[in-house]
Amino acid sequence: MEFKELVQKRYAARVYGDRKIDDEKIDEILEIIRLSPSALNLQPWKVKVVADDELKEKLYQNSMDQKHIAECSHVLVFCANTDLPGQAEKIINGMKAAGAPEETIKFYQMAANNLTGRIPPEARLCEAQKNVFIAATQGIYAAKSLGIDSCIVQGFDPAAYSEILDLTSNIVPTVLVLLGYGTDGPNPKVRFSKEDILL
Repeated sequence: MEFKELVQKRYAARVYGDRKIDDEKIDEILEIIRLSPSALNLQPWKVKVVADDELKEKLYQNSMDQKHIAECSHVLVFCANTDLPGQAEKIINGMKAAGAPEETIKFYQMAANNLTGRIPPEARLCEAQKNVFIAATQGIYAAKSLGIDSCIVQGFDPAAYSEILDLTSNIVPTVLVLLGYGTDGPNPKVRFSKEDILL
């Protein structure tokens, strides 16, 4: 399926059947998410995959009565990783292990220091979340390419999710991607015209 067709056919599924997604397909979606672009390649995200029905029910209880969280096959909890300096260090170590030229590594180090140095700790969450949404978007189209429906959810209690999932303070739940086989079907797609989105 061409990418434009994926975009046109993908919709926010809110009613799911009982069919579960195969582990192989979940792994394929995660691999595509792993390859998502990010600013300075910092990849400041973590993804918690939730398939257990009891755990999904606990998440639903803290999600503004959005029942499809409990009914879908899998919930991907996309989290922002606010440890931007730590992410940069991991990238540099990866570049060294891959045999990148020293000049390239030094240039990356300078760029990473400039970015992380100008962002105070209290603003790092916002910076990380900008990238999380890129990864989540890549995930929904990866799913559609495999015949899997999805829904993006922002209406939940991040603090409650952090407690339920036992997350560390630098890992902040940001957006959910629900995955499964939708039984509701799409409504007419309403989007602004090209003229409306251009300045």
